[in-house]
Amino acid sequence: MAAHKIKIAARLRPRLENELDDGGIQITHTPGGPSCISVPNPRDLSQVFNFPFTSCYDQSSVQEDIFEQDVRPLIDVVYSGVTVTIFAYGVTSSGKTHTMQGTKAQPGVIPRVVKAMFLQKAALERSSVELAVSYMEIYKDEVYDLLVNRETAPKLPVRENDAGQVFVANLTSLPLASVEEFDTIYSHASRHRSVGATNLNNASSRSHAVLTIEVTMTDSAAQKTLTGKINLVDLAGSENNKLTGNDPTRMAESAAINKSLSVLGQVVHALNQGASRIPYRNSKLTRILQDALGGSSVGLLICNLAPGTKFRQDTLNTLNFAVRTKNVENRPVINERDNRPQTKAHFAAIQPPPPKLAPAVLQSIPIHATSNTANAAAGPSRGPRPSRVPRISGVGTGLIPPLAAAGRTRSRPSSSAAILERSETLVQLTDKEIDERIARAVETEVARRLKEREDKEEKMRLQQEKENLALKEKQAAEAEIEKRQLRAEHKLPPGVLTPLLTRHRDLDDQLQARLAELEEKYERGNKELQLADVLSPASKKKTGRAYVALARAHSEKGDLQVALDLYRKAETYVPDNIKLRERVLEIEWALKNGKDFVPSPKKQRKPRGQKRKVAALALARACEEGSSMGSAGQSLMGQGSVDEVEHGSGEEAASGSGSALSHIKEEYEGDAIVLETLPKRSRCEVKMEQ
Repeated sequence: MAAHKIKIAARLRPRLENELDDGGIQITHTPGGPSCISVPNPRDLSQVFNFPFTSCYDQSSVQEDIFEQDVRPLIDVVYSGVTVTIFAYGVTSSGKTHTMQGTKAQPGVIPRVVKAMFLQKAALERSSVELAVSYMEIYKDEVYDLLVNRETAPKLPVRENDAGQVFVANLTSLPLASVEEFDTIYSHASRHRSVGATNLNNASSRSHAVLTIEVTMTDSAAQKTLTGKINLVDLAGSENNKLTGNDPTRMAESAAINKSLSVLGQVVHALNQGASRIPYRNSKLTRILQDALGGSSVGLLICNLAPGTKFRQDTLNTLNFAVRTKNVENRPVINERDNRPQTKAHFAAIQPPPPKLAPAVLQSIPIHATSNTANAAAGPSRGPRPSRVPRISGVGTGLIPPLAAAGRTRSRPSSSAAILERSETLVQLTDKEIDERIARAVETEVARRLKEREDKEEKMRLQQEKENLALKEKQAAEAEIEKRQLRAEHKLPPGVLTPLLTRHRDLDDQLQARLAELEEKYERGNKELQLADVLSPASKKKTGRAYVALARAHSEKGDLQVALDLYRKAETYVPDNIKLRERVLEIEWALKNGKDFVPSPKKQRKPRGQKRKVAALALARACEEGSSMGSAGQSLMGQGSVDEVEHGSGEEAASGSGSALSHIKEEYEGDAIVLETLPKRSRCEVKMEQ
């Protein structure tokens, strides 16, 4: 059976403002042949690498070109019941999101695909067509639903059903009635996606986004249902941290992005090498895209290239990945379901025929061959192997004459006749059915043995509990006898042990109360930790700030215990905050020692220029006081004239006695300011001496 290889489309974005471009990347189009991209080697400019692809787009290309030539033909494939996956790949700031989403003036692949899907739906008259959309992102190797509130969105698990199909559990799917409804849903969901600013891109995608549009076509006349899907994937770009200038948070996001893209390259390499194990499970991204990489869907890879010289090595890496990816073989199938009521099949009946291949829309994919001749013509393939069950032998079928057989109608038929009679009702088993029966038998046997082991362990546990209980009762009886003997031998005066017993009861009550308090705190802490574990980083910070605000309000009212509990809750959401930890320790110390706790007030910001005005007024007042007290030899310090302070000359004045730093306090518009000046002679004192 022939396979369908992933198609490659390369697109070079235009040069950005202030971007250094030497024009080294060239795209040549050959009439009637494949296009070619030429890239010079950044280590040896005399060496040029050529990459031939089916579709290549230069800087002058528009969104409509790539959609009409490479994307629109895949709409018919989706409506034939086949899954299609289109994903954009490239270095950061290479134009992936622009290619997939676009703008209102230049719509990208996603809005154009939705519009084409609804146009195709209107053209179908014989079937009932329904469209549905789902949208998710993979952020730090965790899957989140973008159609719900992002701040409370939980992490979604990636699972596999009994048919081997990978899916995301609990992912929201919304029905679509029009293009306008999709635009509203998509614009609202896109705001939930994780983005951040770097040195290379002001709105860099920090996650992989997967938009899925599912079309269900039900033909009531033929009683069949076709299900087609198109996955539109906007991959986050690989990043060089030397160029992006990432902070620690962006660095962690970049590490997760580069790791998932590295696993994607490993999967492609393993598929090309024909490895026995493909590392799909090493990343959530490759796990979700498993059907598009060597699976049963049709794939299109759009490689986005940046023309800048600083991206030259990343451009070569992207093109090398595209060369490896175009050799990956998929085997598309039609997702068809028969709606007719099915009769209960015989336990030995053969399974339904294998799914049909995609129709003639894909010229490179032939119709699934069912005869031996077609299988032989296809050459070596990974199709179903012949069954290992021995065929029914026909040897000896003519040993009994017809008349003799008629005369012995009541006698037991021969073994060969019985085999022939059974062969009319039994059908040859396939490898898949044999494996399923073996698996069911193994599961049944394992379950039975586990049940027996559990029953045996339960009986042993009950027996052990009975023995322990009998032993405890025996020990208690012996201890009671010993106590009675001791009481008989050593009788104490009445009332001697009463204070001790009362004290022990008080201690027991205190211990029980303390244990109850600790258990309550432990349960409350566990609930907070579980809630903090499912929240996103941004939600954790917001929740922590809310708890801190409540705690500050209670601490100002004097409710230190309530404030301490709120501060501890805030600490579960932001455990790395050192100031918050110090505040918790301060309140614990105040409660333990019975001291009052006064929270530090919030700092108030002052408008610019106010400090200089206050300093000028203080200097003027100091000069006036210094001139009035010149006869006594006492001079106050200042900081130059008012004109110099207002013009920012920065000269300082000091007292004539050469004393230590002087402090001037001045109230201006309700704020107190302290000015410290060095011992330096002021101009006021110089005039006084003259």
